[in-house]
Amino acid sequence: MNLRSKLLVSFFIFVVALIALGGLSAWRLREMGGVSRRIISNNYDSVVAAQEMKESLERQDSAALFALLGARDKAISQLREHRARFDANFQKAANNITEIGEPQAIEAIRRDRDTYYQIFDAFIAKVESTKRVAPDEELSERNEYFTRLEPQFNKLRSECEHLLQLNQRAMLGKSEAAAGVAQLWFYRTLLIAGVLVAAGLLLAFFLANRIVEPLRQLTATTGKIAGGDLNAKVTVSSRDEVGVLAAEFNRMAERIRQLRSSDMGKLLVAQQTTEAAIDSLYDPVIVTDGEGCVTKLNPAAEEIFGSENENTGKHVGDVARDPRIAGAVAEALESQRPVAAEGVSSILPLAVDGSERAFRLRTTPMRDNGNRLLGAVTLLEDITHLREIDRLKSEFIATASHELRTPLTSVQMGVHLLLEGAAGELNEKQAEVLGACREECERLDKLMRDLLDLSRIEAGESQPELGLVRTCDLIVAEVEGLRPQVETKGLSLQVDAPAGLPAVMVDRSQIERVLANLVLNAIRYTKQGEIRISAEPRGRYVAISVSDTGTGIPQEYLPHIFDKFVQVPGTAIGGAGLGLAISRLIVESHGGQISVQSELGHGSTFTFTLPITG
Repeated sequence: MNLRSKLLVSFFIFVVALIALGGLSAWRLREMGGVSRRIISNNYDSVVAAQEMKESLERQDSAALFALLGARDKAISQLREHRARFDANFQKAANNITEIGEPQAIEAIRRDRDTYYQIFDAFIAKVESTKRVAPDEELSERNEYFTRLEPQFNKLRSECEHLLQLNQRAMLGKSEAAAGVAQLWFYRTLLIAGVLVAAGLLLAFFLANRIVEPLRQLTATTGKIAGGDLNAKVTVSSRDEVGVLAAEFNRMAERIRQLRSSDMGKLLVAQQTTEAAIDSLYDPVIVTDGEGCVTKLNPAAEEIFGSENENTGKHVGDVARDPRIAGAVAEALESQRPVAAEGVSSILPLAVDGSERAFRLRTTPMRDNGNRLLGAVTLLEDITHLREIDRLKSEFIATASHELRTPLTSVQMGVHLLLEGAAGELNEKQAEVLGACREECERLDKLMRDLLDLSRIEAGESQPELGLVRTCDLIVAEVEGLRPQVETKGLSLQVDAPAGLPAVMVDRSQIERVLANLVLNAIRYTKQGEIRISAEPRGRYVAISVSDTGTGIPQEYLPHIFDKFVQVPGTAIGGAGLGLAISRLIVESHGGQISVQSELGHGSTFTFTLPITG
């Protein structure tokens, strides 16, 4: 059966189920209508006839009263009319006997009617005959006959009432029975409809699985083949269009396997060449698939993380000793861009052969010719020797700076004494030269202090002493101390630090130094306009920004602006290029990041982040 026939059969079954349910409901509605008609034909007519007989009987009783009072003609006329109505309705009730006990009631009414008629006719005759006797005797005889007529009237009326109630009770019983049957069939119809709906859903689910399951298998097999598993096949379980498609797909896969087998030797050579190239690298290399699981470790990586056979198939987070490696792999796979962190925080200290070595992390995503992501390659660049050179350089700078401070202090003191007149009064030229010497000595002293601070921070000797600080208080206190310098230069200083900012766990003096460095740089490179300090929460951090309307930074200097001794050509001379480098080290030691956005001629914005407590 083809796919079209399966769909037509399923729809036909649904239509048949709906027709069956509709037919059953229509049949039951027709039957309930018949019950209503039978109630009317069987009992309603008898109820109406009984009520009419009661009314006619009461009219006849009124005629007897008229005759007693002497209105004989009117009494006879009313008697004839309502006796005829009584007999007609009695005949209607007698011809519509449908209930148990109704024949006995009809027979009792017939018997009492005949007796009532006889007594009534005798009463009328007595009224006619007593017109010729004395009035007192006439009234006495009439009363005697009227007294005999009244009990018979009540008895006949009671029999009519009995017939009325008999049919009313029958109507009520049939109505309740019909309501019960209607309710029963309502629930039955509801149950049948529910069963049909459930059966329809099961059938639809079954047919959907029969139709969709081969397509799902075909999709899964396609993914396996796209991933390189050319031995995958689709199970052909039907002969419909999907089955034909699956069979043709298997033929295509077989053809691809044949084509690949012809080039297998070339591919094997290429694979061996690639693996040999990776194995020959001096630096550790970790190759992961698209899920972040390890597929290859070169010998240098095996010395750190263990053998390749033990780690293949494991997630890189379970293999690597530092979570930054797993984080870099995940970021490279997600962003599909190389990840190469810079700064002190990007240096990974790992133990190799019992000694600690320093590595720089580099992670690059791998793609095939179709630009599809295959995985990632992580290179751990061994920079131990560079770190050692940097350490020696820092030690030399620290030692030299320390040793130079004593003679520099002496020179500063001598210049100060000369300016104060210790060697006699100076002429204007001599005072000008000594003033320049004092300024240069102060610059040199600041440079040596910065070099010493930089060396201590890089050596880990100046660890931050963390304490809970309100961000608003930190910013306002430091900025207000710098406000006189800003306003002296004719600049406007704006502070946007809401009181509700989260608190941070920082070394207050170090962060104040960072903030002061950024504000002083803004003062130095801004001729007119304003300097704005703002802060806002940003995820788990507080971001503090210092913006100015100064000259800005050329784009080619932005990537290196936080390096040591970097100065932008053509800007005002005022430092040795260490302030931003020290600021970067301080912020990173607190677990934050510092960045800059700038456009030449439109000012700069320096932003650093601090982690929120908790």
